[in-house]
Amino acid sequence: MDVREIMSKNFVSLGPDDTIQAFMSAMERYHIHSVPVIEKGKLLGNLEYKKLSKKGIIDPSTAKIRSFMDSPPPTLKPDSTVEAAADVLFKSRMRALPVVEKGKVIGVVSVWDIMDVAARTKCFRQTTADAIMSPAETINVDDDLGKARVFMREKDISRLPVVNADGKLVGVLTVFDMLRAIKPRERQGWFSMAAEVDRIMGCPVSTVMNKNPVIAGPRTSLSEIASMMVQHKTSGIIITDGAMPLGVVTIKDLLEVYVAGLSQKGVYYQVIGLEDEDEMTINTVDRMIRDTLQKIATIVPLQFFFIHVKKHSLEGLRTKYSVRARLRTDAGVFMSKSVKWDARDAIGTALDNLERIMLKRKEEMVTRIKKGARKFKQLRQTQEL
Repeated sequence: MDVREIMSKNFVSLGPDDTIQAFMSAMERYHIHSVPVIEKGKLLGNLEYKKLSKKGIIDPSTAKIRSFMDSPPPTLKPDSTVEAAADVLFKSRMRALPVVEKGKVIGVVSVWDIMDVAARTKCFRQTTADAIMSPAETINVDDDLGKARVFMREKDISRLPVVNADGKLVGVLTVFDMLRAIKPRERQGWFSMAAEVDRIMGCPVSTVMNKNPVIAGPRTSLSEIASMMVQHKTSGIIITDGAMPLGVVTIKDLLEVYVAGLSQKGVYYQVIGLEDEDEMTINTVDRMIRDTLQKIATIVPLQFFFIHVKKHSLEGLRTKYSVRARLRTDAGVFMSKSVKWDARDAIGTALDNLERIMLKRKEEMVTRIKKGARKFKQLRQTQEL
């Protein structure tokens, strides 16, 4: 199957001289995260909300898109395969890709289009939500939006399950919910990491949250999860046990599983975020990962491994690296995190943490086996008497 068969021919685009405010309005109206930037039929760039949110913008009503767009953006051809499109979306961390033919944008392939295909695969039918979900990071319904905003930034997440005093799910708060709550004239501070919008940031989470979040059980298949995301146009599903939030499955998680499933040999692993590092760093990281996976493979069969690296908190010439590692095995998904001033140190710490988690699991398994053996021996001795 090629992208011509799944691309959207009706898509939203903006011009380089349109304002950031116009993009924000399009985000709300069409619930999109990115747009191709086109002038006189020619693709000039692409504008992504996630990248834009990291920049300080004084006034979105006057700031031009041309100053913030990525140029040139990754593109697809109409005869590119769906698998190739998924791989580019995953590696570029974009939400949609323009499809170009003879220099003209003829369509857009989004993560929603990929999920529609992925939902029909054997891997998605046989894998359940509890195998890939991340632990739920929650916020109390009485907390204010300022706290929620800071929490989202610190955890690098775009949605928060909202719970009451009993820990039961009562809603979900997303970046879109917060954005809709801010009046257009007040949005000039939204994208600035230092600025706060006082009127809304002091309001309780309950005034803005979605009181009807999309939920699923831990044994829900990824096929069902993907279909729910496409149907509700939501990029995250809250996994619950009764009324208690257990975890969250995002569209990024599903894309990871789909891309990993395209690899037919060995253990698939991918490192995202080191593209700008020197060759020595990349080679060292590759060796570290291979050594760690080789050790862990003696404990449990491996399926795929992802490391996401992010650079932030610039202080002079120093850059802080935050790392999130996710390992899927036959026994489930295991995760670890770390933050360091050096990329290799950050990744090494995350790998060490992951190895300790797996060794602890091995010890627990050995203990259970020994206890089981002792009980069996005692039972036999009792029967012999």
